[in-house]
Amino acid sequence: MTFADWTLPDGLALSWTLLLWFVYGHFADRLPPDEVAPTNLNQMMHHLRRSWMRRMIDRHDRIVDSSLTGHSVSSTTFFASTSMLIIAGLLGLLGNAGTAHQVIQSFGFVARSSVGLFEIQVLGLVVLFIVAFYKFTWALRQFNFACTLIGAAPIAPVEAAVRDRFADHAARVMSLAVVSFNGGIRAFYFAMAWLGWFIHPYVFAATTSIVVLVLLKRQLKSRSQQSVAQYYDAAWH
Repeated sequence: MTFADWTLPDGLALSWTLLLWFVYGHFADRLPPDEVAPTNLNQMMHHLRRSWMRRMIDRHDRIVDSSLTGHSVSSTTFFASTSMLIIAGLLGLLGNAGTAHQVIQSFGFVARSSVGLFEIQVLGLVVLFIVAFYKFTWALRQFNFACTLIGAAPIAPVEAAVRDRFADHAARVMSLAVVSFNGGIRAFYFAMAWLGWFIHPYVFAATTSIVVLVLLKRQLKSRSQQSVAQYYDAAWH
């Protein structure tokens, strides 16, 4: 790849995508302290997990709690495996980049570009799915930690301080696992937006913006968020 392969719109679109990745990630993944009211759906769910862990202590039979956590483990394993398959497919595409580039360039709505830039674009997708794989596998490990905490949870009756301390730590471990899982899912979303780069850098910037707007709407204004918020307000106020 030569310097001529890279244009100013390419640099601006990639910079915009990286900026949105980090800014939205900070917004969506930050877990609030106990005394701070949640501002998005993920933070509300963290508070609800703390309530879940408190109530679990009163149950001597914790099969339901283990099953719910096991479902999350199964979902995470599926996405981790899928990430590996996609990475393998993209690496195979790189091995035949010239032919793939000709196919892409045959579409009338695709901007002209070099094979070198096409390879960089595909490598970017590989990096995204590698990030997704590591996010999913780390989430899997943390869900296993949460399962251990559930198994080691004290049995009622216990002192309020002991209950709260266990609930805080168990909920945080579980929420951190969900944060990692969400990061992997986010990489999938950004990979869909990344496909816009094969058409034109400005399309890439637009698709990334649309993806982030969709994610923001789900965090702040979706029907799921409103239902959870109504329950949270009724239960804690």
